[in-house]
Amino acid sequence: MEPVTTELLAWLDRQAADTPGGGPTAKRVKALIKAGELVAARTLLKREPLGSPIPESAAPLPPWDPRWDPDRFLEYHLNPAAPRPPEFTSWEAADDSGRDVLTAYDRLQKADSAEAAEAFTGALHRFLGGSGRGGVARRVGTSRFHHTYFDGLFGTEALSRLHPTGRVDLYVGGPGTTAVPDRLAEQAPHVAVAPNLAVQDYIDRQTTAVLSLRDLLRLVVLPTDRAAALLGVLARQWPVTALLGGRAANFATTPGDDPDAAWRTLRWITHLSLGGDHAVAQAMENCTAMDPALLRVMLRYAEHRMGFAGTGLWSGADGGWQRDEALVQALHEELVARCGDSVAEAAWWAALAAGDPATGEVSTEDLLLLVEMCSDWPGARDRVRAGVDALATRGLLARAGEGADDLLTVPRSGIVRMLRAGAEQQLTGLLARLTHTQDDQDANRVAAPGGPRPPAGWTSWERNRFAIVPALARLTSAESGGAAGKELAALAAEAEAELRDLDPAALAGSAEPSATELAPVLDALAAQCHDQYPGTILDVRCPPALCVDVPEAVLTSVLYEVLDNAARVAAGTDAGLVQVLARTESPEVLVEVQDSGPGLPAGSRGRRIFALSATGREQGRSGGLYRARQLLRAFATPQVEPELEVFESAHPTLTGAALRLVLPEHAP
Repeated sequence: MEPVTTELLAWLDRQAADTPGGGPTAKRVKALIKAGELVAARTLLKREPLGSPIPESAAPLPPWDPRWDPDRFLEYHLNPAAPRPPEFTSWEAADDSGRDVLTAYDRLQKADSAEAAEAFTGALHRFLGGSGRGGVARRVGTSRFHHTYFDGLFGTEALSRLHPTGRVDLYVGGPGTTAVPDRLAEQAPHVAVAPNLAVQDYIDRQTTAVLSLRDLLRLVVLPTDRAAALLGVLARQWPVTALLGGRAANFATTPGDDPDAAWRTLRWITHLSLGGDHAVAQAMENCTAMDPALLRVMLRYAEHRMGFAGTGLWSGADGGWQRDEALVQALHEELVARCGDSVAEAAWWAALAAGDPATGEVSTEDLLLLVEMCSDWPGARDRVRAGVDALATRGLLARAGEGADDLLTVPRSGIVRMLRAGAEQQLTGLLARLTHTQDDQDANRVAAPGGPRPPAGWTSWERNRFAIVPALARLTSAESGGAAGKELAALAAEAEAELRDLDPAALAGSAEPSATELAPVLDALAAQCHDQYPGTILDVRCPPALCVDVPEAVLTSVLYEVLDNAARVAAGTDAGLVQVLARTESPEVLVEVQDSGPGLPAGSRGRRIFALSATGREQGRSGGLYRARQLLRAFATPQVEPELEVFESAHPTLTGAALRLVLPEHAP
């Protein structure tokens, strides 16, 4: 080890010669070398060379004594003649731009005007080094707020990846303002400032981040790193998605292609939004291998955990991320969801079980041989072979060559390695379910030989998820015309893409007003659900002729997501039962779904199961609930705001999850 140690110390000295002082990276590298962690020390020097923009290198905000009065400190800044305590000498503004910000803030306490709002915005804009001028102020309705915007918050190289434009909306309030307008809750993450507006102590994060006078007083003393310091204040109030983009596809471009730059970007996100340190980012990398979709799941999950675990989240002393059962379940579900359908999922489990434990490599032939060993269904081999092609398209398998014995590789990450232990068991169970579904479909084709064939990989039950996308109709038409497998696979991929990118508001805007009778939809879904989950009983209780003002395709998709979650969990219990009870409470129709599953995890607030992607999908609850909720909300009427919510059930035996759909009743 001595030659390697000498090499690393020499490398550190060369970097330190160009960066006097060494910084936090030098201290950590020396500590790793002293502890004999030479591989970790080398990796750190490569990823975070001395002088690189990392969170620890930025100037921190000075601590604020809660006994101090921010208004009194503002008076000290604005009135040089006022008597000042000795401690104020370290709180002088670093330059004129900081004093301009405080002067403009003081003006907000006296004037509710567009001019005052623009003056503050311009001062903040210049303080952060923004080019040009700040935005023009426009009053928000009849409130005391003006909408404007500023630049400079994401202006540095380290932060520019976290926001596509760098421009942030700012809502500036006048005297006496204590709350932001309700309509801001639906806006993109933004900043609000007003003399009497306080940072709310919400458990859940909001799209409005409040910039308080105390924060401004701490900021103006900094001569450098102002943007990073301010973003640290704001990002802890925003959802972590403010730095990730609204969709997984957006975040995929955020880290970039350079592995070292991607690592530093993750470090900034972890530090700014979560308050996590180097160890938290390292746990995420170990778990996800920097896969953007898995990282997004883990970051969103951590958003709800950091307040309880602090920077010690997933620490080695507590067993690391591997001991976090809810996280492992969420990542498991994310990987399964990315497979897209049951056949592709079977191919993925087979590749995982048959692959080399160290490299993840597996030949197609070995994969298919394992499938034959785990199932006596004659059609399993051909069905799963089609799933392999779908996985390669979605990036869950990588091809290493062409031909009958071409090699495949399962991208290796900590969570994938962990799931490998149960892969063969998962494969066996899934193939048994596919065999049962195929037998039923074969029987149906004998009774109706001219009927349409189900798409490769989708059961009749699973296609309900895509009822709202146009590609499903094209796929069904292609099946009826005897299209080839590749064409069907391409159309299935189109359906998945359309569902992923669906805008519920746009769908609601283009839909014709329609009334849907609830009972036939529930009966059809119940029959298909029984085929999918033979071990689950659906107890449907719905009055006849009960109609709702929701299009049939939307209602089908929403009910599918709710029932699939309940039935999938109940199927794993003895005498699994799902009860669906519909009733009218004019002008609303309530549909309550209760199951005999294990229920929501202890300590989890019910609304978290509606979180986007898999961060709230704990213990088998699917992220499709987020889409279902957003779809319902888009079809509001003047009398009813549709909702999907958790409710407290007093049922003596159905002690699992209890979800309620609030739908607008159709008035004849």
